[in-house]
Amino acid sequence: MTMTLNYAWMSALSTFRNAKFVIFTAALPVIMFLLFNGLYGDQTSSAGMSAGVYLMISMACYGAIGASLNAGARIALERQTGWNRQLRLTALSPQGYMIAKAVVSMLVALPALALVFLVGGVVGHVHLSVGSWLLTALVIWISIIPFAMLGLVIGFLGTPDSTQPISMLVYIGLSILGGLWVPLENFPAVMTTIAKVLPTYWVAENGRDAAAGVGVSATGVLVLVGWTILLGLVGMAAYRRSGRKA
Repeated sequence: MTMTLNYAWMSALSTFRNAKFVIFTAALPVIMFLLFNGLYGDQTSSAGMSAGVYLMISMACYGAIGASLNAGARIALERQTGWNRQLRLTALSPQGYMIAKAVVSMLVALPALALVFLVGGVVGHVHLSVGSWLLTALVIWISIIPFAMLGLVIGFLGTPDSTQPISMLVYIGLSILGGLWVPLENFPAVMTTIAKVLPTYWVAENGRDAAAGVGVSATGVLVLVGWTILLGLVGMAAYRRSGRKA
């Protein structure tokens, strides 16, 4: 466990030193929030939530998901440079490696999440109680765990040249299908059915439930846990496979 924590700490420091990565992942969702809020901020969603709160949560989820995915995709570069091969010679277990990388992906998601919330409160005129702010941020942050796993899978299966486009396609596709960009009521009914099996939908839905002061959906929790387990197993298999090819 000590080695896992030490490796997670070193990986986090390395990731945060990449200022361009941190700024880009945090700035894009803020820009999108300001754009959408300027257009629709004075409206109310079909559930009775103000559009400002609805959009802020959607873009905070969008930013946190993107940061966690891209952090995991850095694994492909480590594999190319031989760093991953060197780690296999240490006492760091495969499970420890996966946990450390997942922790880094979760930590990298925090700046994007926090910045969107900050802009939402200061510029977007979003008003929530202190407890609601903290609870909503915590619920969203915990809910992105499946995407930390997904980033690892992409990093192990892809190459340094392919991980970025794969991550972007997955990121944008899941964001659109999960209703982060456009509310699902604007799509055909079949899209809602599809969305409810995707983790992106439930990350945002859990955040909105927290902001509204209601309990998160049990269905949403089960979907997110299911995706986490599935992607974790795929990630472990991909890690072992990459070791055999090294």
